[in-house]
Amino acid sequence: MRKVELLAPAGNYETMVGAFNAGADAVYLGGQGFGARAFADNFTNEEVIKAIQYAHLHGKKIYLTVNTLLKENEIPAFKEFFEPFAMAGLDGAIIQDFGVFRMIREMFPWVELHVSTQMTITGEGGAKHLMELGAKRIVPARELSLSEIENIHNNCKFSNGESVEIEAFIHGAMCYCYSGACLFSSMVGERSGNRGRCAQPCRLPYKSGKRECYPLSLKDMCMVDRIPELIEVGIDSFKIEGRMKKPEYAAGVTSVYRKYIDRYYELAESDSFEKGKIKLDASEADKKILSALYLRSEIGEGYYFRHNSKDMVTIDNPAYNGSDENVLNTIREKYLTGEKKIKVNLTGRFFVGEPATITIETDGSISESIISVTKTGDIVQEALKKPMSEDDITKQLSKFGNTWFELKDISLDIDDKGIFAANKSLNELRRNACEALLNAIINNQKTNGICESSEDTLSAGSVENGINSHDNKEVMNRQAVTDDTDSDRDILAVSVMNNAQLTSVFKHASGTDKSLRIYADSRIIEFDSNELKDIPSNVSIYVSLPYIIRNESFFDGHKEIREILNKADDLNLTGVLVRNLEELYVIKESGYKGKVVLDYGLYIWNHEALLLYKELCGDDVLKAFNLPLELSLHEMNEFLDSLYNGSEGECDYSLIPEAGLMVYGRVPMMLTAGCVKNTLEGCSGNRGRLSDYGMTSLVDRTGRTLPVTYDCQHCMNIIWNSVPVSLFKKAKKIRRFSDKYNILYRIDFTTENEKEVSEILNAYNGIFYNHTDKKSSEFDYILSQQDYTTGHFERSAD
Repeated sequence: MRKVELLAPAGNYETMVGAFNAGADAVYLGGQGFGARAFADNFTNEEVIKAIQYAHLHGKKIYLTVNTLLKENEIPAFKEFFEPFAMAGLDGAIIQDFGVFRMIREMFPWVELHVSTQMTITGEGGAKHLMELGAKRIVPARELSLSEIENIHNNCKFSNGESVEIEAFIHGAMCYCYSGACLFSSMVGERSGNRGRCAQPCRLPYKSGKRECYPLSLKDMCMVDRIPELIEVGIDSFKIEGRMKKPEYAAGVTSVYRKYIDRYYELAESDSFEKGKIKLDASEADKKILSALYLRSEIGEGYYFRHNSKDMVTIDNPAYNGSDENVLNTIREKYLTGEKKIKVNLTGRFFVGEPATITIETDGSISESIISVTKTGDIVQEALKKPMSEDDITKQLSKFGNTWFELKDISLDIDDKGIFAANKSLNELRRNACEALLNAIINNQKTNGICESSEDTLSAGSVENGINSHDNKEVMNRQAVTDDTDSDRDILAVSVMNNAQLTSVFKHASGTDKSLRIYADSRIIEFDSNELKDIPSNVSIYVSLPYIIRNESFFDGHKEIREILNKADDLNLTGVLVRNLEELYVIKESGYKGKVVLDYGLYIWNHEALLLYKELCGDDVLKAFNLPLELSLHEMNEFLDSLYNGSEGECDYSLIPEAGLMVYGRVPMMLTAGCVKNTLEGCSGNRGRLSDYGMTSLVDRTGRTLPVTYDCQHCMNIIWNSVPVSLFKKAKKIRRFSDKYNILYRIDFTTENEKEVSEILNAYNGIFYNHTDKKSSEFDYILSQQDYTTGHFERSAD
């Protein structure tokens, strides 16, 4: 029976050793860069390599977190950073960035590709896409229910019949936002969660009306009583959150889960086993250990058994309980005892005229079979004066202090004639034997499938129902990605969320001969398509698909997208604005022939990421993408320079998809399955029903109001920034940027009314396209009447 992996966090080397001592099968850790916990102790490069070797000696695995987004100028540093770990036998890399994914796949194909929860995989479609590209393991969004996870397990299989591996969190802190989709810390606190520096604004108080509380702070997860259910839906790896926490936390939590996982398999291997019938209730003593290890004041079961609930929120107090020093001391004494040495037995033969020979073998504690190596050294000499005693030789051969081994027993066969062997020669013989045994043990682990790479059993592109393979690395060299000419190219893209905004944009378009692109929210298509029957001739309409789609008991997201695509065809709409990988899968599966534009939430921070998206979509499908909201102008220049200059010979000017730059709009700082309205005001009762967006708000500690859109159809929230990004004062820089590259200006309307839409659209059109000094000052005055931010346009996301 294949057993679930217990995966523990390690912020430093001591924590890793303690977690293994407590029963972890694998550990995930970060190096000195490119990981989503920049403020953890993290490992030095030497410690990562040492950790890999130590883990493999004991039949364990090491996964490296490289789950942040990568800027173009960091690509050389990343390659230099990652290479020594790959060459040392790293088991897997946990990845958010498409560019990082591609580089590891191409350069180090033996390292397993694990998709981070930061990629926001919400169903089988996104999982199949990543399998197709070469992923062996998926860490889905934490918001998924057990039934959704089981659906991925049952429907996402490789050509050899194996399901994609699923790694899921079972214990620890919970983000309020879909991981990877959170820009809150970045936009408000200038510390990006996508760069591993989240300032945790979700743990701060907010006001709704006169009440101050913590509506965005979720209870910590504790699933120790639910182990049988989690195993039986097909989860392959149980992940404990907490690389920022102390060694006692990792070891203590691991030990408790190890106990109940083992108990499950003991019961499952009995003759009376029946799936779904095993129940495990952790003892009060064990629950006390968990509660004493830095859990918040209240604990819950996450989203596995509910979509959301105000009961999931630490509404009054998000703080941690105090830890119990007695529990910590017990854990330290039991598990934080340092590295375990492998016990070995040594035999030696020392006869005059023969090479000195020693054999070192394990005692059977790390493998069912005994692992043995024999090494020979210099020719043994006859003693001219005092012969060496057995104690003399034993003293030299017993010096295992700085190795992974500990001598258990030694037996020597020494010539009666009396021998001499130099100490230097004996030390070298011992060192050679230890090195050979180390390699033999690691090779034995590989042979037994403990450290094997995915290439032994899987090949990228072999996923069932797959669409493309990655055999052709020159994906950017096939053909131009746009058939638009400069004469009919859209000059502006405008995103609208309702009919009133759409009507205002239509009026504006009717007064100009310039081509205009509109991203119309899917609600407009789903509710009433009459507004789209009289589209101005200079307007092209793209459907903006939902931010998140899932297949849940109350709503089928795949069906929704198919119905939208059917209406888009009937209405002769130009294309779709895609916001997640799940939608992209449905689009490809449906055979949709319109244009596909990737939104800024499908992060493309570097040219490697664009190459992988083009591989996934196909040149004939991907027509444009939107530049990320966290890149500065300088960083966008570096990224596009790499493309336009034909980086690595893979593309040139004519092969680059059109790039969109948002010059105005509120940033969606959080996409959440949790519902602010439900928590603070009560549920609308419209879950899963086609309905208009609703609006509520939160007020932060500075008095700024954050608009909150609640989407009852998908049962989710969008929490917007208190002010829009507005780049009207950066117009000269932006025009120079646009002249250099294939840039489409974009304006996003969210909370604006019809009058505001008209004023803002006229002002921006005037600033960018009718920019006389007199007119520009008038437009500047109009746009200056509201508060705004320039976002990351001139400051990097750190």
